[in-house]
Amino acid sequence: MVGMESPSGRCALCNRPIADGSHYVVRIDVFADPAMPAMTGEQLASADLQAEMDALIEQMKGMSPDDLQDDVHRRFEYRVCGTCRRKVLANPLGLPRGGRTGEN
Repeated sequence: MVGMESPSGRCALCNRPIADGSHYVVRIDVFADPAMPAMTGEQLASADLQAEMDALIEQMKGMSPDDLQDDVHRRFEYRVCGTCRRKVLANPLGLPRGGRTGEN
């Protein structure tokens, strides 16, 4: 897990001071899709699993521990003030709104 991203006592978004106990914690978990791809019994029987595993291990040799971890799971936590909490709840990814009204 990545530690709290904001300096102690400050909002991670607006940098305003926030008193202890009066902030909100925004947590973001990014992880690999746990669903297995659909495979027929025939596909599974004809797959060269050892070759697939060898290729995967070879690919992983060139990756750092952080890169390997990021492919599985990464968590971020941010402390935000009440005003910024409302902004996060209204638009968690900060996507452009596109001028539409009445839609979430």
